[in-house]
Amino acid sequence: MNISKEFLIIIVLLMAFAMQGYTQYDKTPRKNKEQNFEEPNANITERKHYEERFPVQYPPLREADVMWQKRVWREIDLVQKKNHPFYFPREPKHGRASLASYVFDSVKAGNIVAYEPNTPMKFQLPMTPPQFEKMLTMEQERTVTDQINGQQVEKDTIIPVTQNPSDVKRIRLMEDWFFDKERSMFEVRIIGIAFIMEDLQSETGELKTKFWIYYPHARRALARSENFVHDGNRGQSFSYTAMLEKRRFSSLVTKVDNVYDRYIQSYTDQKETLYEAKRLEREILEFEQNLWEY
Repeated sequence: MNISKEFLIIIVLLMAFAMQGYTQYDKTPRKNKEQNFEEPNANITERKHYEERFPVQYPPLREADVMWQKRVWREIDLVQKKNHPFYFPREPKHGRASLASYVFDSVKAGNIVAYEPNTPMKFQLPMTPPQFEKMLTMEQERTVTDQINGQQVEKDTIIPVTQNPSDVKRIRLMEDWFFDKERSMFEVRIIGIAFIMEDLQSETGELKTKFWIYYPHARRALARSENFVHDGNRGQSFSYTAMLEKRRFSSLVTKVDNVYDRYIQSYTDQKETLYEAKRLEREILEFEQNLWEY
């Protein structure tokens, strides 16, 4: 009697495994309630993890515990190879989008607030989604050629020009480096991100800061994004929040807190700017090393 029960259990388990394998491979497409064919899953698993991600909360920080603090501005050139994961794809596809594309769509949807640039930058001028879209569009006067009575005639006309996320070639980070004596930690936190594009009003193609986003409020939205790591491992993709906070980018320091409130390029020539930026960055890192005694 015991043998027959064990044999029956084995048969049931085998049937369960067989049914499980059968259900994984449907022979016909499934239909939804409206009797329309459901969109098949193009991945081996349901990729929902990145849609449900939450960024790790910052640990509490008291003003009395901040023993040392410096504000640093740095620029990320998206054309550089190491920064390509922030720039590509230029147009959203396969569930992926560039950082600028994701921010533009989030601002238009109301998930992220864009701020007009001001000096000093304190995020005091928020833009509504219609204002944001208007800011990206400008009417330009251009000369066009038209055919009139078989003759080519040039005339001036007004053409609306709209800037796209692919026009963002640089971004600027405003971040605070500080030492928390309560936790004995030397950390950095990003305060804001500026998106730099070509100034449509400039005839020489000068770059201009178009808008800022307040990073602590945008961390949740950026954590839902998905992008490849540099080796293309789709199973270990990072969000833009993780890529920024794990410092997976190449950048150049453009300004550090100073008594004159000036940028590096304002007091150095083109050759010395890079050396001065590296010196200031090394000075910050050496401060951490000098904190410890052995």
